[in-house]
Amino acid sequence: MDRLKGKVAIVTGAGRMGNIGVAICEAFLREGAAGVIATDIRTEEQAEVEQRLAKAGPAGNVRFLQHDATSEDDWRRVANEAISAFGQIDVLVNNVGIALEGGIFDTSLESLRRSMAINHDSIFLGTKVCAPLLESAVERHPGGGSIINTISMASYMPSAHHLGYQTSKAAARMLTLCTAVELGPKRIRVNSVHPGMTRTPMLKEGFEHYVERGVWSSMEECDRALAEMCPLRIGSEPEDTAHAFVYLASDESRFVTGASIYHDGGLGQRY
Repeated sequence: MDRLKGKVAIVTGAGRMGNIGVAICEAFLREGAAGVIATDIRTEEQAEVEQRLAKAGPAGNVRFLQHDATSEDDWRRVANEAISAFGQIDVLVNNVGIALEGGIFDTSLESLRRSMAINHDSIFLGTKVCAPLLESAVERHPGGGSIINTISMASYMPSAHHLGYQTSKAAARMLTLCTAVELGPKRIRVNSVHPGMTRTPMLKEGFEHYVERGVWSSMEECDRALAEMCPLRIGSEPEDTAHAFVYLASDESRFVTGASIYHDGGLGQRY
């Protein structure tokens, strides 16, 4: 229960009930995190998220901030508020993402740039702003500072129907590797987690599109069909994925950087 004792984390994309960001915040708090800054550009479910996180750890250990992760100025504000509230930053989880459909002919340049801004540029900005503040983490923790990027199996599985999503996620994967090399000497580890079919609101919205188009007759059939694609024959819940983030945020992974954890039920090895 104390794997993250004394650590302070920023977790982006944590403003929607049932998503991976909220599950990560919960897991961090249960493992003894001294502070969690949960951020999201959306605030409609803020009260529900705050109530849920209050059950995972002391209320004083949580802050929820509205945050546009594609804005450098907003990143500096969030980082400053984290320091003001908790005095340090030890872990950064870049978790915002968007999935826009379209192939080469029906993806506009504007849509492609939006995918890149949210799925790639947000990681670039978060790392650029927060890395200098993570350097001192090595004075507090054997594992030093930790940056964890949520990237998706889309980074290594091409699709004819999600060009912007796959392209931006692949770019984010390389960004992770480059920053792992650059920040390693500063004792900041940079790793990525690549979720597969995780039952989040975003995945459920994708299921709805498939049902509307007649690809599957129901949400349940869609869920079963996609789970069957995985060698494990099951889907994943956000809470399952959160365990990987706890490991990478903890000192247990002190010798792990530039790693990609494929949390996809083996789907990437099959296709």
